[in-house]
Formats: sequence, C-alpha cells, structure tokens
Amino acid sequence: MNREGMAMARWLDRWLGKAERRGRTGGPMETFRTISMAEDSTVFNRSFPGFVPLPNATPFCMLQVYRFLRDAIPDVSDAIWTWKRLCQTGYDIEITGASSDAAKRRAERLLRELDQRVNGGDRGMDGLLDIFLGSLFTYGAAAVEMVLSPNRETIVDVVPVDVWTVRFRRENGVLQPYQVHDGEEIALPRDRFIYVGMDRDGTNPYGRSMLRSIPFVVKIQQRLMEDMAKATHNAGWSKLHVTYLPEERQRGESAEAYERRIGGNFEALRAKLSGLETDQNLVTYDNVRVSVIQGNQGAQVFYENHKAIEEQVITGMHLMPILLGRNYGTTETYGTAQFEIINRHVEAVNRSVKRILERLYNFELALMWGEAEARVHMRTNRTVDVLKEANARAKEIANAAALRDQGFVDHAAAARMLGIGE
Repeated sequence: MNREGMAMARWLDRWLGKAERRGRTGGPMETFRTISMAEDSTVFNRSFPGFVPLPNATPFCMLQVYRFLRDAIPDVSDAIWTWKRLCQTGYDIEITGASSDAAKRRAERLLRELDQRVNGGDRGMDGLLDIFLGSLFTYGAAAVEMVLSPNRETIVDVVPVDVWTVRFRRENGVLQPYQVHDGEEIALPRDRFIYVGMDRDGTNPYGRSMLRSIPFVVKIQQRLMEDMAKATHNAGWSKLHVTYLPEERQRGESAEAYERRIGGNFEALRAKLSGLETDQNLVTYDNVRVSVIQGNQGAQVFYENHKAIEEQVITGMHLMPILLGRNYGTTETYGTAQFEIINRHVEAVNRSVKRILERLYNFELALMWGEAEARVHMRTNRTVDVLKEANARAKEIANAAALRDQGFVDHAAAARMLGIGE
C-alpha cells in the first residue's frame, strides 16, 4: 500500500473510532436504567439522604391542619362525609380459576372470614374501607398494612396506618416507606404495606389533599361568620318602645296627688310589660303607644359575600352545591352533568379500592391449597332517572347483540363492549 493509501486507512480508523464512541451506550445496564431523574433527586438529597418531601415543599404539619378543618369546619366535614358515602357503593367477589368445587367453596369461606377479621374486628372490611376513604379524602392518601400469622399461613388482620406518620425515602432505586413515631424511623415492609396517593404529582409518591386549596378560603369564610356574629350582637334583637302620655290633672287635685297618680300609673304599666308573656297582648288606653325599634342590618349584602366564599369551598371539595345542602337554582340538565362528573370521580377512586381488595384477597388465597383467584366487581351509583338509565342500557345491549349477529364482533367482544366479564 502506498503512502496515500496508508493515510486514508488511518483517517478511516480515526473516523470509525469516533463514530463508535458517539454511539456507545455506556455498558449493557444503561439500557435498563431510567435516564430521567425524580424531582427530589437533587445533589443535596444524594449527599444527605432524607425523606421525600410533600409536593410544593408543603410541610408535613399541614396534614394535621387538614384533620382540624375536617373536624371543625361544617362545610368541609360534610364534604368528606358525602364523598365517603358516594364511594361506598359496595362490591361483589367472584372466584375464578378454582381447581375444584371444593376449592371454590373453601375460597369463598376464607374470604368471608377475612372480611370479618380485618380492622381488628371493628365492622370488618366495611369499617376498614370507611377509614380508608376518610383518610383518602382528608389527607389525599391512605395506607393499610397486612399482618400475617406466626406461621405465615393466613392474614390475621389488615390495619389502617396513620398517613401523617408515613415518609418515603429513595434507597437503591426504590421507594422505601417509613413510619416516624416519637422521633424513631420504623421501616415498613414493602410487600405487606399498601399506600395509595390520590392525585399524585409527577414522581412524588405522596398524594395531594383536596383540602390543600381551601385553607385561605376557609379563613375568609370563618372571618365573615365572626363579623356577622359581632354585627348581630351589636344590633341586637328588635325592641319595644313604649310611650306613656300622662292624663290631664283633675279639678281640685293637688300637685302632689297628681304626681303620685301619674307615677303609680307608670309603675303599673311597667310592671305589666315586664311580666308579659310572648303570646300575650297589651291592652291600654289611647295614651299609651307601642312601637318597634330595629336597625337596618343589611343582611342581603352579607349573604351574597358569604355565598361567594361558599362556592369556592364547594369547588375546592370537588362537589356540587346540592350535595352540601345548597340550592342555587341549578337547572336539571346542569345538575345531571355535575352528577355524572362526580360519578366519574367515584369510579376512579373505586378502581383503586378494587385493586387493593383483589391484592388482599388473592394474597390470602395464595396461602391455601388448591388454585383460585378472586376478582372484585365494584358497584356503581344509580343515576337520578332510573328509567332513563334502564332504557339506555337496553339499547346498549341491543346494539351489541346486533353487531354480534351481523358478524362484526364475536361474543366475547360484545360482552366486553357491555362491560361484562371484565
């Protein structure tokens, strides 16, 4: 090879080497590792490992504020109570894949016993779900822990965990839950600890409470109520103003006798008024006049201001006015649309409840002999117009059957269109 050919060969070697270095992935494990970084994975946190903070660096003490608002503010308390009742639609358990009829019956019995045993026996699974939903709508998160028997053959109990004591720390690429109690960090078992965060923000594992948006509005609402109480107390109740016009002096009556007679009549009138019952009337001569003294309190202005704040609280709680005992003259069409949106919220929450129940039930069934699997079907809230709902459902079934009969879909696809067998 001549000199020019050798130079060309060296240039090609250098060029190919650069291309190879540019295309290198940095080792086979880089392909299986995330490149993006979590919000809390800063240089500071990597140097000094700590707990993942709440979204927007919200202090953990705010969780206690949410509980105070739920217990002390009527609108917030009613909203949490309403959301819990809306989501407690009930559910049905289906046992599938049982190896035998005996295994199916045993699975049903085990799950019935588990429902009664959890939550320390306090209303069983119904009581546990009530606590779970109350925590979810108050703090934006809820947590439970499975407790196994010493021989690890069954779930002895499922207990709620106070979410305001739960913290997360990133360890070896995974989130490790801890419970902070009396200054002590207790590592929780990831395989038996279930944590649900509502409206999670990005990579942050904690949920977001819907009460986070209303403390300022609630403060204004309570200030308005306080001002109304002070104004009402200052104005007082309507009062009776009694005017007594003395009679004329009789002929031959001395000045002293006239004064005693007028004074006696006045005292008698005052004694009569002081002992007058609410349902009694005052009968006098025409020289006594009774009028009512009351101030112009301007109640309408206060009501409009308070209503504006109430609407902000209701919006922050993601509810409609009628569900909190308010009636602002909403039309039927608008009210139906609002109720449909609320039902979508309920279905989204109940999908999380469904997955948790299936995890608990299947964990219990995995410890028994024989194969079986539990599937949970959450019930839904009925619409306002039951007849309209039934007619719409009948048309859906007829349309799915027509598509199947025409050969566009098979029987299984038609069932999935109707939400059957999911």
